[in-house]
Amino acid sequence: MKLLIAPWGNPKGWKEVTYVFNEKKIKSRTSLKILQEVIKPDKTIIIGLDTLAERGKCYKEVKEDAEKTIKEWADEFELSNYEILIASGIGKFLNGDFKGDALDYYYYIIAEISLKLLENFKNCGNINIHLDLTHGINYSTILTYKAVKEIAGVFSLSKEVLFKAYNADPSLPRITNKLSINVIEDITSVPIPFGEKLSMGRPLEPKNLSHKERRMLFKDELKNVKEISNIELSAFIGALYNGLPLALFSFFPEKDKLKEIILTVLNIYEKYVKVKEGDKLKVVKKVKFGRDFKIYVFTYIIATLLSNLGLVYKRKSEVNLDEIENLKNKLFKFEESLKVIIDKELYKLKTSLEKKEVKEWNVYSKVIRGSSGDVDKRNFLAHSGFEENAIEIKKESDNLLLRYRKDILNTIENYCQSGLK
Repeated sequence: MKLLIAPWGNPKGWKEVTYVFNEKKIKSRTSLKILQEVIKPDKTIIIGLDTLAERGKCYKEVKEDAEKTIKEWADEFELSNYEILIASGIGKFLNGDFKGDALDYYYYIIAEISLKLLENFKNCGNINIHLDLTHGINYSTILTYKAVKEIAGVFSLSKEVLFKAYNADPSLPRITNKLSINVIEDITSVPIPFGEKLSMGRPLEPKNLSHKERRMLFKDELKNVKEISNIELSAFIGALYNGLPLALFSFFPEKDKLKEIILTVLNIYEKYVKVKEGDKLKVVKKVKFGRDFKIYVFTYIIATLLSNLGLVYKRKSEVNLDEIENLKNKLFKFEESLKVIIDKELYKLKTSLEKKEVKEWNVYSKVIRGSSGDVDKRNFLAHSGFEENAIEIKKESDNLLLRYRKDILNTIENYCQSGLK
């Protein structure tokens, strides 16, 4: 799958020049035209800003007006097969005054682009992401680059993701009307386990809400957030980060609830945008996306990727050793050191229990040593979560089953989060 992404400022001031790329020349007012013709993407996403809007009685109408402007220019530039995302912008312009938080742009496109990629995940091979930064303005350029790089890192846990970024020569009409498209980054994305944990479980933060609005936001409108345990969600993230395969099964989240939270947050954000028409628009974002919103998004993406790959599709407290072997081979290949440690621990489990009969659940250390003790954090992490005092084992026919001790699950959850920021 080839995806071409481009953040745009205001196309009104763009001049026609000759763009040059891969021995092809095209006269256009946008670099996106030649990139579409050379790359031939399956989908193009243009990220516009709500600050382009000139009218609107509510935020929905503001976004629609901004989208209409982008669409008119994209059609005039003869672009094809494109979608438009209208993200949150800030600043004072001739058409209006837009107040909010710059990072809202970043969190919004992380959610929207991740969800769009996920829609096509099952039916695509490798993913090629092309990012054109030629027409981005100030914060949108760096935040788009940051967001797309993070998205590529998460998705490359399951498939090869190629990432290319482009920027045209500086536009200097008095000197030249010919601009080359430059490749400024060309890499195979390195799989990066997500390494952040939930803080307060607040995907939205108030900026200038009344006491009544604040109470309604957290008590009523975000009540579905409380249906997911922050500690368990962070334990799941930490299980991938620290290479703890049994914990990935033990703390696997409810994907449907996570998706519901994401969609709810996106809707609530727009609800709390105050719009006033007059000589010029006044748009005030009364809430902002919190850092936890990104964590909900990426946790949902990771859980869905694992499910789509057939590795982990639901929470399981009792896990077959073969399932862990499969997970190790297909997922933890992203980090050779983790895979080697897990390999060693699984081999130790199989050989030490090969001649033992364990018909009932029993602590692993009791089976092989005759006694058990406290779980040591260092040993827990060093042995990929298979610490002798932390797990219980049982044999059914030729199958070896594992689970964490129920009486110390809180301790296990805390150990899983080690190293998360």
